[in-house]
Amino acid sequence: MFKPTCTPLAHGARFKQPQLAASLHKLARDGFRSFYEGELAQDVLAGLTALGVPISAKDLAETKARLEAPLRQTYRTLTLLAPPPPTQGITTLQIMGILNALDISDVKRNSAEHIHRVAEAVKHAFRDRKMLADPDFADPKIDQCLQPDYLTEHAGQITERAAPWPDVFQPADTVYFAVVDDQGRCASCLQSTYLDRGSGVVVGDTGIIWQNRGSAFSTDPKHPSMIAPGKRPFYTLNPGIALNNGRPHLLYGTQGADGQPQTLAMLLTHLIDYGADACSTMTSPRFLLGRTFSDATDNLKIE
Repeated sequence: MFKPTCTPLAHGARFKQPQLAASLHKLARDGFRSFYEGELAQDVLAGLTALGVPISAKDLAETKARLEAPLRQTYRTLTLLAPPPPTQGITTLQIMGILNALDISDVKRNSAEHIHRVAEAVKHAFRDRKMLADPDFADPKIDQCLQPDYLTEHAGQITERAAPWPDVFQPADTVYFAVVDDQGRCASCLQSTYLDRGSGVVVGDTGIIWQNRGSAFSTDPKHPSMIAPGKRPFYTLNPGIALNNGRPHLLYGTQGADGQPQTLAMLLTHLIDYGADACSTMTSPRFLLGRTFSDATDNLKIE
């Protein structure tokens, strides 16, 4: 996709994207809303129309970002924040809420028991993940899923025996970044075009690779993410912030589709329960339940 000819670029070769540069110039000149309402929007629509995509000028103009209150979950002495549905942020908070009801202070870091308890918490939280959808169209039962008694009940069902894996594979492609300025203001962000290279299609002469988040919709009328006008699809992105006494203490996030809450749970136990530093946390072994990318089996994979 990024080869100007049929042969790979040589080491040190310069790769130019003048069409993408022109699109970025229009954004800088006209403001970010020009992607949805402006000259760049018209370029995007022309490209989409040529591809047979039924997105209209009205659809783009009605696309707006929302300011949403984050979901909250206590974990030890910290408060974890996560974005609400249709993201799986609530799944990460459920995992940590279940672990909060379990005392792992007697468990050796990176031991089989450490991995077992986190993996079992993941399984219990993923049982509710099938309900996640746009709250404007479905009820993801947020209040129930984060109730302390509900999470404690799940924790009480975790035994020494591994439970079956309850979820199915959903692929994705994601980048996480966190930024903090010299005054302590911070942002925890995830960006994704979904799947490898998004849709794999460059829109017209804009140089923009179009995302394909809509592939997360279902055509089953009984599914909570049944496709509908103006509806947001379920998506896996769930960047987080941990507060200590109401102030940002830790910013975290990861790529990995269905593996995101699983990786975050391991990272947070390392950092919070064991007081590990960032370097040893990042290099510690992790696990993945289910399939992702090229994996073929829905089993437990351990680094």
